[in-house]
Amino acid sequence: MNKIVCTFVAAGIAVFAGGCNDSGGDPGAGGARLEPPRVTATLDVGVGPLEDVTVDESTHTAYITNSGDNSLSVIDGESHVSKIDVGTKPSGVAVNPATQTAYVTSKADGTVSVVDLVDKSVTATIGVGKDPEGAEVDADTHTLYVANVAGNSVSVIDTETNAVTATIPVGDQPSKMGVDPTSHFVFVANAGADSSVSVIDPAKREVIQTIAVGRSPRDVAIDPATRTGYVPNANDGTISVLDTERFTVLQTIEAGDQPVAATVDPAAHTALVTNYGASTLAIIDTQSQAVVDTVHVGDGPQFVAVDSATHKAYVVNHTDNSVSILER
Repeated sequence: MNKIVCTFVAAGIAVFAGGCNDSGGDPGAGGARLEPPRVTATLDVGVGPLEDVTVDESTHTAYITNSGDNSLSVIDGESHVSKIDVGTKPSGVAVNPATQTAYVTSKADGTVSVVDLVDKSVTATIGVGKDPEGAEVDADTHTLYVANVAGNSVSVIDTETNAVTATIPVGDQPSKMGVDPTSHFVFVANAGADSSVSVIDPAKREVIQTIAVGRSPRDVAIDPATRTGYVPNANDGTISVLDTERFTVLQTIEAGDQPVAATVDPAAHTALVTNYGASTLAIIDTQSQAVVDTVHVGDGPQFVAVDSATHKAYVVNHTDNSVSILER
């Protein structure tokens, strides 16, 4: 990933200083307004750099990949519960709540570790492409998608057999992805020279559309309620808002310094975006498509996940190797 203007180290990027101002709140379900999220705890977990985070909403548990000690940290609420040994230089992580299984990409190995979250052990290892990073599970179709950064491809894995069933060419340096739970289309952020989002039709197992976005897109967060996607563009400080039905850019939002990751809290009608350079989390109202609040977190926030039932968010801070926990 070194071709990108912002120098990427594993899943991280180089630093520029920045700042922000706090502003109003955001709307909750049914038109009610929730309090803005605020940091309620900061945790030290594994040996960094920390890479990715995901939440199992069925158990309200967060999982963090630690590339420094080749482990997966398990966080229950605000307590660091345990660590699970995985492959070398773990990067992305995805969870299938229905089977209590996690999938952890290992960049150095070119593999995916299949983790039994009940026994807290690796049950299988799957070979994928070169430099695998982002991972996403479509539980309805029993499919795992893995973005291979150096391979410019996405590996498609049957989660019932742990077999790679297809390898789909995408754009330059695919980083992270989002899966639309309604259409099951996969939206892949290509962070390299073409600065695009590839749309994969899982039935055809091919890219059916390529959407031009801002410079160095790093992630795609899908809002199934509004059929929109949020793409943080690291090198121009913006978020591209996608129409996930028509495969077009609806608008572009100024987000902050080096936005690198996003997640959506549908019940709160908000998208959360990490600004790596400013060490902040931008809160976007998904109804007005405006930034309504900005929260300071740890140094170099990278990936973010939210438990939509509790509205608790977890931010992985790549530079200071901490996890910021935010609540409303």
